Amino acid sequence: MEKAVLKLNIKSVFPMLILALFSANLAADDSQPSEQIVVATWHEIQSDILKETRRYAVSLPPNYDQNESEHYPVLYVLDGHSVRIKGVVGMVESLSHYDLSQRIPQFIVVAIESDNRNFDMTPTQNDLAYNGEVLQNMKHNSGGARKFSEFIKTELFKDIDSKFRTNDSRGLVGMSLGGLLAADILLNSPNMFSHFLIADATYIWDDNYLNKTFLKSQQVLNDAKANVFIGLANNDHIGEIGIRNRQWGNDFINNLSTINNEQLKVTSKYFADEQHGTVMFLAFYYGLIELYGTN
Repeated sequence: MEKAVLKLNIKSVFPMLILALFSANLAADDSQPSEQIVVATWHEIQSDILKETRRYAVSLPPNYDQNESEHYPVLYVLDGHSVRIKGVVGMVESLSHYDLSQRIPQFIVVAIESDNRNFDMTPTQNDLAYNGEVLQNMKHNSGGARKFSEFIKTELFKDIDSKFRTNDSRGLVGMSLGGLLAADILLNSPNMFSHFLIADATYIWDDNYLNKTFLKSQQVLNDAKANVFIGLANNDHIGEIGIRNRQWGNDFINNLSTINNEQLKVTSKYFADEQHGTVMFLAFYYGLIELYGTN
């Protein structure tokens, strides 16, 4: 009889012990202060050039506050929406961490938001078209790249440099239409940035705009001092448009490589297994290491 009672007591008590231990662990966890992982902070700037208020997000290196005498390179990221901010900042912080052998230096990352990217990042007023076929109606909402670039150069640089400890190194990262804008800045104001990371740009814009513009920009590039990485995706799955976009991308790379200027360094990588929609972070990863690699 006593043996039966003992079994009953154990069965009754055991769940209570588990519950008590679990509750104790929860209480211990609750007693710890919760700490948020902050990726970046939003800032605003009133632009006289654009006649509007613009937002940008800033991520500082993990040891920024501890190293008060240190000045950092700045990486400007186009299409700076929240998803891209988190992705790029995570990649930059990981690659600069000792866990990954500190492949690149630490950066101040500035992600520039664009509510109307079609306008901000296109250098001419036109539809997105190929071979006479309109792919996207953009003629009345395009052509704002020069003003947007001037805003970055004249207003945003000044704002960033006044608020944060920057050095002379400025990198620009752009994908798709953002790559188009980055390439256009390279052709027209190559010394605006020291590093350009151009991922699968829209080379079909305005019937091969970038290569036609290159022919007018050779003298400017002769005096440029910049490191350039260009990533290309395999878009053969969409037919002639995708094939031609890569062809014109290769033409752009080859044209840049003909410039007789040792201070203009151009490297590239073709991602045969990636499409436009999947190439971005691979291009960013290899591009950052190629442009800034410390070992």
